Amino acid sequence: MKAYAWFMLLCVALVGCRQPDLLEGLDQQQANEVVAVLQRNNIGITKQDNGKSGYSVKVARVDFPAAVDLLSLYSLPSRPRLEVAELFPADSLVASPRAEKARLYSALEQRLEQSLRLLEGVVSARVHVSYDLDAGDGGRKASPVHLSALAVHERDVEPGLLISDIKRLLKNSFAALEYEHISVVLSRRAPIQHVAPTAVEPQGDGLWMGAAILVTILGLLAAAGWLYPWWVKQGRA
Repeated sequence: MKAYAWFMLLCVALVGCRQPDLLEGLDQQQANEVVAVLQRNNIGITKQDNGKSGYSVKVARVDFPAAVDLLSLYSLPSRPRLEVAELFPADSLVASPRAEKARLYSALEQRLEQSLRLLEGVVSARVHVSYDLDAGDGGRKASPVHLSALAVHERDVEPGLLISDIKRLLKNSFAALEYEHISVVLSRRAPIQHVAPTAVEPQGDGLWMGAAILVTILGLLAAAGWLYPWWVKQGRA
């Protein structure tokens, strides 16, 4: 029994060395965004292609809490890129005009959020459109469109310039949108509670070190499997 206990302890120790999944089911763009942010903050990652189930991202257990904080800080993973064909598939049931209009405006909000994230210094963004679902019914006049945007930005960004860029982008997204109907709220990104990356000279023996560790683990497993019957006999003797 003592030999069996040692064998199980070895297996548990080897399993404990396994990197936990930080995220899974990501598309390639989402995975790349996550990898870029974590690597910029000195966190080693492993990105794995799981075929139809998407990509998964793994980190060392010691870096797991910091990685979760960074993903929350940068609002990652981002929403999958929205395509018009996904909103109105050919085989979908015909919805009511109100439902179609609500779906269209929701899609516009998401597309605008994706565009705002492309602006330099923007970490994450949310856009809200005040739309009138009953406009046009019974000759009812449509209400003016109002837009509000919330953007989290990097700490070294000039807020005034960023507000100007955001308003200009939103203004040109709608034909009859007035500047006074656009509201932009900025929030500065919280400071990162993690060690910044440091420049390290590339070392050619890193790959050999990883291979040596893998060979050692496989050797221990093989030795344990070979010695297990002998341990069992000794325990019974």
